[in-house]
Amino acid sequence: MQWKKIKQNLINHIVAIRDMTDSQKGKDVTIRTQKSGDAGYIAYRHCVLYEKEYGLGGTFEQYVLDSLVKYIEHRSEGEIWVAEYNGQIIGSIGIVSTDKSTAQLRWFLIEPEFRGKGLGRQLMTKAVDYCKQKKFSRVFLWTKQNLEVAHHLYSSFGFIPVEQVENNTWKRGVVEEQWELLLKPM
Repeated sequence: MQWKKIKQNLINHIVAIRDMTDSQKGKDVTIRTQKSGDAGYIAYRHCVLYEKEYGLGGTFEQYVLDSLVKYIEHRSEGEIWVAEYNGQIIGSIGIVSTDKSTAQLRWFLIEPEFRGKGLGRQLMTKAVDYCKQKKFSRVFLWTKQNLEVAHHLYSSFGFIPVEQVENNTWKRGVVEEQWELLLKPM
């Protein structure tokens, strides 16, 4: 039974990739707010991809799960958006209030086969517009060093790097960077 589900999931991904590369160019991607079940899937995909792409393991998994559980339990000011294609989650981004005037951008992920198609920009726009609407004066995020494409996207929205910290929690030699966006009052 498990193999049948895995096979169907793989087929859905193949169909989605084929459709994204044809003339539609992603027109059918929808972005919606988080619903029940999404947080678990977001955590799962982060853990699988970050293990594969960066070698981050169990400690990172606990970190992602803890942050999502905390968000769900407290439901402070914030929102999570999910991008879907053919009913399959292909990306996510979240904003969590850390205090009255500050928000943290979290859980930003685009499935590899959907990168480079403008989806990251769409999700970033949703998140930054939300922060402006809620009148946050500062938004920050943590990322890894040397993620050139992601850093270019953050810069295009006005984020600047403000701190670098070596963090051996996930893996030896990982350098994390904090990026910050200062928002003008509307």
